[in-house]
Amino acid sequence: MIVGLSGPRILEEERDLLSEYPFCGVILFDRNVSDARSLMELTREVRRVFREAHGGVPLIAADHEGGVISVLGRAIGVPPTQMAAARTGEERLCERLFAENARRMRASGVNLLLGPVADVNSDRRNPVIGTRSFGEDPALVSALVSAAVSAARKEGVLTCLKHFPGHGPSSIDSHLALPVLGSTLGELREKDIPPFASGIAAGAEAVMIGHIAPFGRRLPASLDPEIIGGLLRGELGFGGVVMTDALEMEGVKVAGLGEICARALGAGNDILLFSKPVAEAAGQFAGAGCSTGRDELRDVCSALTLRPSFDRIGALLGIAAGKEREFELPADPGVYEEIAAKSIRVSRGAEPAPPIDPEKGFSAVFYAGKGEFERYPVKSFIARVLKGLGAAAERCEPEPYDAAPPGAPGLEARIFSSRAEREPFDVVFLLNRGPLEADAVRFLALRARIVVVAGWPYAAEIIPPGKTVIVTYGVYAAAADAVGKSILKT
Repeated sequence: MIVGLSGPRILEEERDLLSEYPFCGVILFDRNVSDARSLMELTREVRRVFREAHGGVPLIAADHEGGVISVLGRAIGVPPTQMAAARTGEERLCERLFAENARRMRASGVNLLLGPVADVNSDRRNPVIGTRSFGEDPALVSALVSAAVSAARKEGVLTCLKHFPGHGPSSIDSHLALPVLGSTLGELREKDIPPFASGIAAGAEAVMIGHIAPFGRRLPASLDPEIIGGLLRGELGFGGVVMTDALEMEGVKVAGLGEICARALGAGNDILLFSKPVAEAAGQFAGAGCSTGRDELRDVCSALTLRPSFDRIGALLGIAAGKEREFELPADPGVYEEIAAKSIRVSRGAEPAPPIDPEKGFSAVFYAGKGEFERYPVKSFIARVLKGLGAAAERCEPEPYDAAPPGAPGLEARIFSSRAEREPFDVVFLLNRGPLEADAVRFLALRARIVVVAGWPYAAEIIPPGKTVIVTYGVYAAAADAVGKSILKT
């Protein structure tokens, strides 16, 4: 099992649980990261606990994909998204990106990248994949997944392809419900499986199974023996470690937690992933016939150690131990900026308005999905944009703004103005990851003369002609710098 931690330091209760049970590692999130030094101290302490209790090296995993899904951003920076790398048209830049990400992760003590994302973003209204994917073309995605895996592995970081058998053809977020894909298993074999096959051929050590159901099947793939044992193990010949997506997600809640764990193991998973802190996860194991959550947790752990998967996990931990290195400074720090510069797309209006003059002030409004403004990549993106446009550092925190567009009730807004009048806005920023209705996009676009599409890239195709549109293919710091420069030139 892989479990979470509650904060940037290990609590005593967490230390006891990690020592008592044979977990194989931990997963880190934004809540565990405050800066580079504290992250290194945390990962050193995790390794110390595992070494003293179990005599081995733990897996220390993170969803550090790029863009909004960059949980280590406060410590090692927010990298470009996979889609931004793909839009450069240069495979070598993708290799450099994943090599640099891996170097920064390894330097902070993280040894397992939960990535690359091997999903083909075939449904443009997909609310959860989007710019996390390399794109819509299976051949391109396959080539770049292979390049990404090879680059990360060369730099000493383990990789885990996700979300098998493909989360791309979905219009539902598996965190919220079980997505039944619009594609059958046969159709997935043609379009969505090839990138996973490519990543496996490149040496990916692990594959994450998604809580998604192909059309015509009732179970999520994470509980489906035919998908894991038949398709992944049998047809693709994958001999590495298979892990579930987080078992707290709504897409897999078909029974009680103990039964879900048993069915996941029976379906062929090697590792059960829990995103919640270990003490909270242990508490959820309380079930019928168990006096405490720890009793049932002990039963599940015992079942894990008796399975053939124990040998596969042991081999993976052996690889992790062999790849441990001392701290090294990043060797290619300019790759993020190069990707931003080469991927950004600027479409100028037919009648460009006068350029923004920071000395005279400017106004901007930012739109994002509910809760997204609290994410570090979003907050840092906004701050970098505003500074790039001449805003004073102490004034780079925009204010809440109550102006939800029609047809987009899930959007929230923040406003910044360095001049007396707020509207009309100079720039509208669309940071939303999820899709928007055409009417909502048009409504938002009409509120300013420049529209920056940073989240859901397909909004750019809906914006009425005549507007200046800047597309970044993701929310990350280097893109913010590139946007600021583009706006000042417009």
